[in-house]
Amino acid sequence: MSTICAPTTAPGRSAISVVRVSGPEVERILGRRKILLQPRRATLVAWPSRDGRVLDQALAVYFKGPASYTGEDVLELSLHGNPLLVREVLEDLHEDGIRLAGPGEFTRRAVEAGRIPLSRAESVGELIHAETSQSLEAARRVLGGGLESRLAPVRSSLVDLSARLELEVDFAEEDAVPGGQELVPWVDAAVAELDGLLASQERIRSRGHAPRVVLAGSPNAGKSSLANALLGEDRLLVSPVAGTTRDWIEIPLPTLRGTVVLVDTAGLGDPTDELDHLAQERTRRILDHADLRLVVVPSGRELSSGERHLAEGGPSLLVRTKTDLHPDWGVPSGQWGVHVGDRSALEALVVRLSELLDASKLPPGEIALVGERQRQAALQARGELISCREGILEGRPEIAAWHARRSRIALEELLGDITADEVLGAVFSSFCIGK
Repeated sequence: MSTICAPTTAPGRSAISVVRVSGPEVERILGRRKILLQPRRATLVAWPSRDGRVLDQALAVYFKGPASYTGEDVLELSLHGNPLLVREVLEDLHEDGIRLAGPGEFTRRAVEAGRIPLSRAESVGELIHAETSQSLEAARRVLGGGLESRLAPVRSSLVDLSARLELEVDFAEEDAVPGGQELVPWVDAAVAELDGLLASQERIRSRGHAPRVVLAGSPNAGKSSLANALLGEDRLLVSPVAGTTRDWIEIPLPTLRGTVVLVDTAGLGDPTDELDHLAQERTRRILDHADLRLVVVPSGRELSSGERHLAEGGPSLLVRTKTDLHPDWGVPSGQWGVHVGDRSALEALVVRLSELLDASKLPPGEIALVGERQRQAALQARGELISCREGILEGRPEIAAWHARRSRIALEELLGDITADEVLGAVFSSFCIGK
């Protein structure tokens, strides 16, 4: 097995960047640089190159295999977070015969060494890419072993089911075992459990993206100005000329609870030309998929029929802009009054938008499948169980036994107990190289 290395922190400048090395050459690398480390003890070292130059003052931690993430000897170097410095260290390691890791190769080695099952390894990718607290918690529960615990009774039940059906086949002519109808509830219970996992995954998928808040309103209502004010920077072009925004623009808005995506759109009204007509049609399509409509209306006047229609067309929040231009005008009840210089009102609006991230908390104890591979394996196991049930009811135990075995195999594939090499390659291809 070759020794690999990679940065495990995101690219770019930062306070610290971590480089991980894993494989049988770790001790040789340390010995060549005359560095002595105690396992699992952080040590400040002057990390040298192969020719003796000090590249950086680094915090080094050595993990002796198999008691490491990958099951191999692992070295982690916490360097100062300059990308040039990280590149120098990686190039020096490469010259020392250490190759750059492939996507997800560290985690793949952990799976192959038996450190973690594949089902948990898949949750690592989900944990990194989760956009909502619900997705994050779902991945965290699988990583903690929740999926294996949830499926352990199902797995045991399928083993017993297979044994009973095999017994029925062996002794069918002697009538040593009753007809097998009492096994149907076993099958139904297993199907129900898989249905629950699939349904949980679908619920999380439907809410697994950062909430989209679409700003909508008439031209010059102040949508782009409001978006810039919420972001705290002039990200969008603002002009008194109506129709400045022709296309929709997505901007991530960080909040204390996660990220909300603001979507600025073309103003809705009487089209000024064919291009404006197309832009407004696109705005209406985007509104159909909004998690929240932020209907933006200038202060100091009544709502138009079109603005009322916008507010009633889906989940919405009606925001009155330019309140500083109408100090004596009272914001109607149920509406939100702001202007670009009112930081307290803007911050309160950001808090209100962040509540979208908590709209659907993951119920306590709920476990969901992670990724498409697990979903397909669960569907395969479920389909085999349905066929097994039909075989039992038709009095064909040999057919039922065959489908029960295949269902058990699909369940083992779901958990990663049976995994082809090409499946591992597909699973980890979406991981970053530092994982």
